[in-house]
Amino acid sequence: MDMKKYEGPGGMVVEQLGQGPRIVFVHGGGAGGALAWQEQWPLAERWQLVMPARPGYGASPWLGSEDFERDAGYIAELIEPGDHVVAHSYGAAVAMLAVAQDVSKVATLTIIESGTSDIAKDDPAVTAFHYAVLGLAAHPPADDEQFLRTLFRIIQPSQPLPPELPPPLRAFSHHLKQFRVPAEARVPEQMLREAPLRKLHVSGGHSPAYEGITNRLAERLGGERLVIQGGGHMPQRTGEPFNAALSRFLTA
Repeated sequence: MDMKKYEGPGGMVVEQLGQGPRIVFVHGGGAGGALAWQEQWPLAERWQLVMPARPGYGASPWLGSEDFERDAGYIAELIEPGDHVVAHSYGAAVAMLAVAQDVSKVATLTIIESGTSDIAKDDPAVTAFHYAVLGLAAHPPADDEQFLRTLFRIIQPSQPLPPELPPPLRAFSHHLKQFRVPAEARVPEQMLREAPLRKLHVSGGHSPAYEGITNRLAERLGGERLVIQGGGHMPQRTGEPFNAALSRFLTA
């Protein structure tokens, strides 16, 4: 099965695999495009996987900053009527804002380990996480790699980064000082809660903070709630367990 590639909104490089109903995958930080969703490629036997690399990731041009509101506009342009949207971490902030621009277009929305901690900052499990991220962004280390490692210790303290950073993470580290953290994002709660689209909220069971954020999103927006163990902050990396759960949800 051939991977197709084309230029999408904002100059984003979009990779597309398979035929059938479309799933638009919105990646988080670190790796972008199809690379971020390798474990989901088997879904292309039934679905058309649409995998944009947001600005600054892969071959997509760096626009001088990473901003969830700006990227939401590009993802909203990419979405077609009847699409399913699956989004992870930073991409969840982008996707929720994008979907809210026209909720009638989207069939389902799957949110994986969203970084939108503002919605649950009053939860004791989330409070320290929320202010640690904001504090790091306000007072970043001078060294790019140190900045990245500090951020990942907040996000996933049980799984440190490797001693040698892979190229996508090294590139990501150079952009962090122009990075608008998802803790600043305001979830469009009412719009998404009242929308007729179905929602699925997925976490990895590794972090009280991410469990708290995911629980709050499920409470405020409605929808199904699921924990998939084994992938840490990236439950989609479990492959078949995640893919089977997503397929069940999309075809329900």
